[in-house]
Amino acid sequence: MPASRRRFLLGLPAAAAAGAWPAFAQQVRAGIRAGEGESFWRMVKSQFPLEEGLVYLNAANVCPASRPVLDRHERYLRDFQANPSFQNREKYVGLRERLRGKIAGLLRVSPEEIAITRNTSESTNVVVQGLDLKEGDEVVVTAHNHPSNLDSWKVRARRVGFVVRSAPVPVPAGSPEALLQTIERAITPRTRVIAVTHVTNTAGALYPAERIGELARRRGIFFHLDGAQSFGALEVNLRAMGCDSYAASMHKWPMGPLEAGILFVKAERLPGLWPSMVTAGWSEQLSGARKFEVFGQRDDPRVAAIEAAIDFLDLIGMPRVEKRLRQLVSFAKTELARIPGVNLKTDLAAEVSGGVVKFALASPSIKQAYDLLWRQHRMSIAMTAAGDAAGLRWSPHIYNSPEELERAVAAVRSLA
Repeated sequence: MPASRRRFLLGLPAAAAAGAWPAFAQQVRAGIRAGEGESFWRMVKSQFPLEEGLVYLNAANVCPASRPVLDRHERYLRDFQANPSFQNREKYVGLRERLRGKIAGLLRVSPEEIAITRNTSESTNVVVQGLDLKEGDEVVVTAHNHPSNLDSWKVRARRVGFVVRSAPVPVPAGSPEALLQTIERAITPRTRVIAVTHVTNTAGALYPAERIGELARRRGIFFHLDGAQSFGALEVNLRAMGCDSYAASMHKWPMGPLEAGILFVKAERLPGLWPSMVTAGWSEQLSGARKFEVFGQRDDPRVAAIEAAIDFLDLIGMPRVEKRLRQLVSFAKTELARIPGVNLKTDLAAEVSGGVVKFALASPSIKQAYDLLWRQHRMSIAMTAAGDAAGLRWSPHIYNSPEELERAVAAVRSLA
């Protein structure tokens, strides 16, 4: 193991950690000026403490945090524990507001519309529990929604008496029109909410959010978007999409800390959404989406780590992140589709897919293939055991290299 990598894994002194960001930022800017070749992306990859030999293709579940994120989190955590006084912790008020502005800028919305939560599930459940719904109302979801945006509606429906209507998801999706039509057909005069997953974690279908937003606005329907698989992977313009709320996590594609998330609620929808938790620090005077982020004592240093993750994305640039991700994903899908016995369940077209790739093998079985790829090739991926989206899931990110994707394809070819 190189000495520099060993020093990082053992932990950097606070002074070195504080100085790492300017040096990295300088390298990124120089790499961008030079044309963003493979040497640029190797430099980006070097910022992640992934084990040598590990082919990590599971960003849709959890991403490793970069060195700038880990360094900043550790520095603020040590500071907090060394001096947990009210006076020292006062700085987190300003830090949180600065972070709120940066997240809003990335999503092209107002800081007043952003709450800092603990993950996508919590953010989505704020919406599920906070909307005024009554018996006879209807909520349209999709069959491939994450449980936080599917089962949560069903549980509340049993208590309140509204109806949850599930739209089927074609696999592969086929086209944006096909996905839009499944939503449109599920709408009735009683529909009050449309709750959709932007990019499905099952088969990687990218829903046409802007067109769904237009449909919802015309009919006066609240539109919630689960952005767990789009935030930090794709350019997201919430103002253009027209959703009323959007939930995402930091530990996935944004490559940030665990137990950190965001919730966007459109300004005009804020008065009609009740907070799910009320405790010390909550008041009627809290402005904007801040009323949804009062949970008692928080891990304040984590806020610094979230900001570092947002800064990391901003430094590289979301257009550049998405372009690189799509290059890796396009290569993987194209090569997998050429292997006899492989059934690709994610669309090749970028207009209907994101960073998630799902495929199945004729043989061996899904579980056998999953185990063999781990044991023989040290490949960390995900799997779905049954159903129309059954198969193996790859979700690479900017810390992956073309060589790793080539190795991964070769490993699948050896099994098939």
